[in-house]
Amino acid sequence: MNITPIPLVRTTVTLSFIMTSVAAAQQPSADAPKAAPSQPAAALVCARVESTPTLDGKADETAWAKATPLTLTAKRAMEPNKGASTPVTIRTVRTDTHIYFLVEWDDTTESVSHKTWTWNKDAGKYEEGKDREDMCALAFEHTGPFVADMLAGVEGVWDVWHWKAARTNPQGYAMDKTHRYTKSKPEGKANAHKSADGSEIWIARPEDAGDSAEKKQPPPARHKADTVPQFITTTPTGSAAHVQAKGRWANGRWTLELSRRLDTKQADDTAFDPSKSGGYVMSVAVFDQTGDMDKATEVITLSIAK
Repeated sequence: MNITPIPLVRTTVTLSFIMTSVAAAQQPSADAPKAAPSQPAAALVCARVESTPTLDGKADETAWAKATPLTLTAKRAMEPNKGASTPVTIRTVRTDTHIYFLVEWDDTTESVSHKTWTWNKDAGKYEEGKDREDMCALAFEHTGPFVADMLAGVEGVWDVWHWKAARTNPQGYAMDKTHRYTKSKPEGKANAHKSADGSEIWIARPEDAGDSAEKKQPPPARHKADTVPQFITTTPTGSAAHVQAKGRWANGRWTLELSRRLDTKQADDTAFDPSKSGGYVMSVAVFDQTGDMDKATEVITLSIAK
């Protein structure tokens, strides 16, 4: 399988997207040919609007009233709490230049800190806290089959928008990333994992080129306060700044708005073309106080109105 080369810029080792209910279906043996991905069961229609939504984490703009909501179920496919589910509602609209998404999901707690440096008085040093932020990710087809399963053993490239309640929300962005899956080790940083069919799959998750929206700092050498942030929010630049996003938690529910140009002219971004036949396939994942695998929806089709 030929995959369009994409520069690997930054990557981390933790898997951030998860196996979905569709992806958890039976997989062929390592020697068997890969079956074509099943057709998405649901369609998300992107309406064309004249007025643009304001990215403030509120769904009160006129544009959203013109969008048809699609309610999905994000399910956890791994232990612990395998089978746990969260309803997710998504809407989308576009202008001549930009595409917008509105994602809403239930979450009983607002978690807006992540791995805080916490002072251990007895040890006389800072240790990484157990706090984890809430997150949401949208993944889109880019190159090759899109199955929304990181461990399916299927080679391909995804375009991923990764919003983080602590690390990217304060400055109004989501991390613009690429997920790249290959059978052989790629250049740059990547990690090997055992896929569902028993074969080895290499996963690289670089952030797009430019300055990141987050900066990690080491723990202070001396006591400054009982807690000190491990991650500093910064303003991204370049291709890393393409996805703007703002989330708001209220009454046990997150409301998240995201936007990006339809076509950024960058090789690592999926270009959304309203004239494309068949639309685009995508999936949604939500994370409740975790940096590891949590819950994701089935694969759906994004249909963009002309």
